[in-house]
This record gives sequence, C-alpha cells and structure tokens, in this order.
Amino acid sequence: MPAGIGDSQDLEHFPFLARLEVLPKWETAARLFLERGGIALVLGAPDTGKSTLSRFLVYKTFAAGLPTALVDLDLGQSHLGPPTTLGLGLFPPRLPGDHSLFPDSLYFIGQTSPVGNILEVAVGCGVLVGQAARQGVSRAVINTSGMVHGPGAIRLKRAQVELLQPQFILALQRDQELEPLLRALGGDGTGGGWSVCRLPVSVQASRKTPEDRRRYREERFRRYFQEARRLVLPWRSLVWEGLIWGRGEPLPAAERQRLSGLIGAPVLYGEASGERQVLLVEEPPPENWQPPPGESLHWLTWSGMHFRLVGLLDAARRTLALGLVLPAPWNPEEMAFWTPLTPDAAPRVHFLQAGKMRVSLTGKELAYV
Repeated sequence: MPAGIGDSQDLEHFPFLARLEVLPKWETAARLFLERGGIALVLGAPDTGKSTLSRFLVYKTFAAGLPTALVDLDLGQSHLGPPTTLGLGLFPPRLPGDHSLFPDSLYFIGQTSPVGNILEVAVGCGVLVGQAARQGVSRAVINTSGMVHGPGAIRLKRAQVELLQPQFILALQRDQELEPLLRALGGDGTGGGWSVCRLPVSVQASRKTPEDRRRYREERFRRYFQEARRLVLPWRSLVWEGLIWGRGEPLPAAERQRLSGLIGAPVLYGEASGERQVLLVEEPPPENWQPPPGESLHWLTWSGMHFRLVGLLDAARRTLALGLVLPAPWNPEEMAFWTPLTPDAAPRVHFLQAGKMRVSLTGKELAYV
C-alpha cells in the first residue's frame, strides 16, 4: 500500500489511491495544509503530477473531516468540468478522485489555453474560490495550468497569487525549471505571507504527447454532450460576448441591403459601433475584395458559427452550461444550440459567450473556418 494511504477500505472507496505514489515531501506538505488550512496553489510544468498532488491533498483533508474546495484551472486537461472551463468541486459532498464533467460550478473561458485570456482566468479563479468561501469552505486546493514559462506565465501566476493570497505555493519540478517563476512571485514568500514548498515529481508522472492531449479533450467533450438536446434561444434578446457582435446597434434592413450589394454577398445581420460595422454574411466577399474608402467593415460567416462552442451564462455571469451552435438556416430571431442545459433552465440564460473552438456533436475538435 502506498505510503500515507489508509486501510483497504480507503482503497475500496477511492480507487485512485491504488495507483498513487506518495513521496515523503508530499506527506509533509499535506500535513502542513491540514494544520494551517487556507489556500494551497499547486504549480508545475505539464505532466508533473499537479492533478495527482491536488487529489491527494483533497483526500487527506477529506479523511480528516475537513471541508475542502478543489479549483481546477487546467483548461485543456481539466479533471473538473469539460475542457475550456475552470471547475469547482466541494468535498464533501463529493468524494476525492471525482472527475465530474458537471462539478459544483463552472467558469467558461472558451479555449484550451490561458494564452490571450490571462485576465479571464485570473478573475474566474477568484470567482470560484469566493463561491466556495461563501458556502463556508475556506480551505482550497488550486490546481493551476502547466503554463510556467515566459512573461504570460509570470503575469498569470502573479495575478493569482495577489488575488488569492495563498498560504502555500506547492512547486512540483524535476530540475529547477520553476525557479525563475518562483523568484518572480517573491522567492521564499516571506514578503507575501505564503510558504513555498519545493516538491519532487513522482516517477509515475508520465509525459503525454499532443495526440494524447487531444484525445483526452475529445473524450471529455463527447461525454459532456452525450446527454445534450436541441435548445432554441431568442438570441436577439441576449447579450453576446467573445464575438465582434454585441458591441453596437443592429443595422436596419436598408443598410444591410446596401452592404449586401457593396460586398457581393447577402448580409444576414450587422451592427454599427461608431464608424465600425460588423457583418454576419452568408458567404465571404471575393478574396481580392477591398472595402471602399471610408467604410470600416468586418465580417464573419454564418457557416463559421456552426458548431461554435458557447457558454450559456445567467445574469450574474455564472456558467449554466456549454452549448454548440447548431447548423440551421439563418433565423434573425432564434438560434438553436446543442446543450445539456434543460429547457426549464433556458429562461435563466442572459449572456451567450462565444468560445474560440468548434466541436462536433460527438466531441471532435473541428478546424476554424
């Protein structure tokens, strides 16, 4: 039986423990977390065992009868929720090792990397930790993404540290690769009030290929949408985010007709924001077409919206579910989505947040168009 694990009854209820190698320094970090509580931020490059260490910490606190939150910030290889989201799990009522696609809360980002969404990931992390605290759970494990190199990684991790003020930074590294990041975060943490625990990587931590990662994402998407249904929403009464829509006033029919003749393609919908006009077109203009002087035109095609991943959010911007825009003839009033959101919850949708991915109904990642 691995070191630090309880009796055979534990292995029966938490089968992930049977495959777990617990290193002595992991035990030390877990003991400190049990004693002091607060927030533990788990750092590490890809394939260093961040998720395994996070589950181990949750198991130790759960076994000690201490309520704990797990916040999963790994957008591409998430263990709580589908890819493109941040997930929150509360233990109890969940059991350690839970890999639920429907955790206690989701925060939709819409892509599988934090690059380009550093602000959104930092805010989402704070939102989920705050939600756990409002439910009386102040002890939290934060499983961060594997982005640890470069200016973007420093910006993201620094924002998370300043926002959350963790008691511990648990740094999993093979060969000092986190030291530049740790220095940028304050070295030993004496100025910020946190302790840095440098931890070894288990020999059981295996490296995944890009193909392994893609298959994992697609399987998670497939399972998330396997119980989905067609849901029609009155999109014109909702607020779009993440697209070039939603920032201006709808164009009147006469202006859409003028622009259709100008670009040589039907304009299905359009918005004007100052001098800038955003068009949804049936097909793109000819490749060598240029807008006339004085016209600031931007467009996307209706076919390019098909199977676009969308977050369905309520008025407080809480993620209710993910959806896919279903192919259908253009309807200026309604849009059909493939989503596990139930029809009785549809009236709660206030925001439609478009992601940067297209996914088939069976979870396959589709090319951008």
